[in-house]
Amino acid sequence: MADAAKRSVLVTRPEPGLSDTCHALERLGWTPCVAPMLRIIPLPLRATGTFDRVVITSAQSLDALRASVPLDIPLTAVGAKTAERARTLGFVQVDHASGTAESLIPHLGRADKAQPSHERSLLLATGRNLGADLATQLRAGGWRVQRRVVYRTEPEAALTAHARALLHEERVAAILFYSAVTAAAFLDALGSDRAFLRSVRALALSSRIASVLHQAPFGEIAIASQPDQNSLLRLLGPLPLHGHTQDWRPDTP
Repeated sequence: MADAAKRSVLVTRPEPGLSDTCHALERLGWTPCVAPMLRIIPLPLRATGTFDRVVITSAQSLDALRASVPLDIPLTAVGAKTAERARTLGFVQVDHASGTAESLIPHLGRADKAQPSHERSLLLATGRNLGADLATQLRAGGWRVQRRVVYRTEPEAALTAHARALLHEERVAAILFYSAVTAAAFLDALGSDRAFLRSVRALALSSRIASVLHQAPFGEIAIASQPDQNSLLRLLGPLPLHGHTQDWRPDTP
């Protein structure tokens, strides 16, 4: 049985996605604490020439794209949640890979067979310092790729006062980490308060994120079986005191 005082879960991701995660935690009986460790700064799209398809590895790219490309252009998203966000913003021809940048390459091959492009030309919209390897791999596969940076991220220098207070009071059961950059920013911001992590579970979306978290004395570091939110939340499960541990199922992606 869980300690009744340890009901809080820190969420370190920024929007878009932060609110969705908080709502999912509330449905499981947990109390989410908003503690985003990245700021997202949109940048104007500077594309030249033509392209048959847009590819995105993060929903962070969508704000710049929505104002700059036709909403009926084929758009391939890295995963189901990012695709859902694209449809919400008005994109009408949306498909998605299985959640990782690596899965985009075979997926694009299948998509091109189903709906052949004229010149196999892509706009790859990414964040600063992201996507270069993917662009190289796509070019090696015969695609003409314009890689354009449409956002940049800056780490938050400080943890929110509420999140720090919950850690001091030992009311945090777990912390959710969605990127290695976010994990590093969290540990830097925590500073000498890392000792308060000894009874806290760190739940990571990937082994790369977990490798950063091993620098701190977490009580447990667990890695999602797949790089998606449902798999991450399976590690957490419902709050045992919430009364529905046996019949919980994650949301359908």
